[in-house]
Amino acid sequence: MRACITAVTLILAGVSAGQQVFTEVAASMGISGQTGLGHSVAWCDFDNDGDLDVSFSNQDGSGFWLYRNDGAAFSDMTSSAGLSGLGANRILWGEFTGDAWNDLVLDWGSSDRFLVNDGDGTFTDMTSGSGLTGAPKCVADFDLDGDLDILTVTSTGCSVLLNSGSGSFSPGPSASGDWWCAACIDYDLDGDLDVYLGTYGSDPNSLLRNDGSALTDVTAESGTAYTGSTTGVTVGDYNNDGYPDLYLGNYSAPGCLLFENDGDGTFTDVTAAAGVYGHDDTRTVAFTDYNNDGWLDIFVSHHDFYTYSNLMWRNDGDGTFTEVGTELQLSGEFMGDYFGTAWGDYNLDGDIDLFAVGHIDKYVLFRNDQSTTLPASYVVLELEGTLSSRNAVGARVTADLGGTVLTRWVGGGEGYHDFHSLPVEFGLHEESSVESLEIAWPSGLVETYTDIPANQYIYAIEGDTLYTGISTEAPGPGHGLLMGCSPNPFSDMLLLEIQGPPGVEAVLEVFDLSGRKVEEIGTIMLEDSPAEAVWDGMGTSGLPVPDGVYLCRLSTGIGMVLRTVTLLR
Repeated sequence: MRACITAVTLILAGVSAGQQVFTEVAASMGISGQTGLGHSVAWCDFDNDGDLDVSFSNQDGSGFWLYRNDGAAFSDMTSSAGLSGLGANRILWGEFTGDAWNDLVLDWGSSDRFLVNDGDGTFTDMTSGSGLTGAPKCVADFDLDGDLDILTVTSTGCSVLLNSGSGSFSPGPSASGDWWCAACIDYDLDGDLDVYLGTYGSDPNSLLRNDGSALTDVTAESGTAYTGSTTGVTVGDYNNDGYPDLYLGNYSAPGCLLFENDGDGTFTDVTAAAGVYGHDDTRTVAFTDYNNDGWLDIFVSHHDFYTYSNLMWRNDGDGTFTEVGTELQLSGEFMGDYFGTAWGDYNLDGDIDLFAVGHIDKYVLFRNDQSTTLPASYVVLELEGTLSSRNAVGARVTADLGGTVLTRWVGGGEGYHDFHSLPVEFGLHEESSVESLEIAWPSGLVETYTDIPANQYIYAIEGDTLYTGISTEAPGPGHGLLMGCSPNPFSDMLLLEIQGPPGVEAVLEVFDLSGRKVEEIGTIMLEDSPAEAVWDGMGTSGLPVPDGVYLCRLSTGIGMVLRTVTLLR
C-alpha cells in the first residue's frame, strides 16, 4: 500500500475557462426549515465516515444545526446528537482529547461551549472546568506540542488557550488590542503559525508573529496595517510562489485589499494591479480554486441587498483577476449578503462546493458542477498527524507539477464566521499526475512522495505512508464510490454500506495501520441500491483482532475508497 517512488514525464496542458455552473441544492439534499438569518458555518467529518458533514447557526443565537452527510442527502442530527438549544457566532472543529474524534467548540457570547464527541453520534458538554474562556476564533497547535490549541479574540485582546492534550486549556501567549476577526498564517515559513487580526473600528489591523512564548507585533515592519474596519480575512498562495498571501474584506472604502507576501517578512498591497477591490461593506472572503486550474480564486460577499452582492474573482494566473460570479450562478438578485462561507468537497467528486449562510437566501448549498463541464483534474489529501496534532492544522503541502508548484495549508478557521474543510484540495488543471508531493508537518517532519496519479483522494498518515482513496476518471456530481461504516467505533458488528455504478465488482478488505491485511470481507457486485456487508472483528486466522484503529478498503476497477474505523470491545 506504500506509494511507488518513480519519476514521470508530465505533459503540460492549457487551461480553458469553459462553462462553469454552481447549482443550489440545499433543499433537494434535505437541508431546509431553518429559522432566522444565517450567521456561521463549518464543514467537518464528525462521524469519521470519510465525507464532510455541515454545521451552521443563525444570527440571533437561537439556532444551531448539525447535518450528517449520508451521500445522497443530509440528515439533521442536531437533536439526536444532544446539540439542541445552542447558538454560535463561530463554529470550530478539531480533535482535542486524543480519541480520534472531532470535537466541537462554539463561540456563543458569554455562553461558549466545548462539546466532546463521544464517537457514537452524541456529544458531551465539557465546558465547565475546561478552561475555555473568551471568544474562540481559530484552532491550531501554537506551541507545537502535538495537540490543538484555541485562539480567542475579543475587543480587548487575543489569547492562546493551550491544550493539555486531554481537552483542558490554560492561558498561553496573549496580546492587547481591539480586534474582530482572525486568521492563522505562517507568513515567515518558520513552521509555526502566526496570527493576522482585523479590527472593526478605527485601530489598524495587526500581524502577530509567533515566537513560542510570546506573540510579537510585527505589523509596521511587515506593511500589513490597515484601518478600514476589516470584517473578513483569508490566507492562501494566490501567485504560486510558495508564500501565503492575505486578502481582506473591509467595511470602509475602497473595499477589499490583496496583500502579496514578498518572502522577506514584508507584504505589498497589489489590489489595484490585481483588480480586486470589489465593494465596501464586505461580509466574508475566501481563497478557493473553484475551477481546479491550480490558481486560487477569491470569493467575496458584500452587504448590498438584492443587487449582485457576491463576487467571484477568477485568477487568470498573471497577477490579475476576472469577475465571473454571475456567469457561475453565484451572484444575482435576491442572493448573497453572506456572513459565513465554508468551502469543501461534500460529494467527493473532486471539485470544491460552497455552503453559505446570510441575510438574503440565508442557508444555501452550492454544488460545483465543474467536473461535468471541464476536464480539470485534482488530488485531495486528508492528513492525519501522529507527532503533530491529529488534524495536522498548519501542515504545508506542496505539489510540483513539473514546473508549476502549488502550495496549500491545512487551516483551522478564518475570518469571523468561516470554517472550511480540513482536507487539502489541489486543482491540477489537465495534469495526469503530481510529479512530487511534499508534506511539511507541524512537528518538523518533511515527507516527499513522487508519481502521484491525479483524480483521487489520498489519506496521509504522518511518518507512515500515503493511502489511496477515491479515484475516478471523470465523476459526475454524486456519482463517485461511497462507503459508510457504522457504528464507528464498533464493539461487535461493523456495517459497511456501499454505493457506486451498477455492475461494478468490489472487493472489501481490512488493514491495520502498518498496511498489513488482517481480513478479507469478500467480493460484492454493486447494483442500483446500496450494497451491504458486515465485519465482525475477526481476522484471517479466525481469531478476533485486537482493539484499535483499522482501515477498511473498497477496491474496484474504477478506484478505491478507504475508511478509518475503530474497534473497541
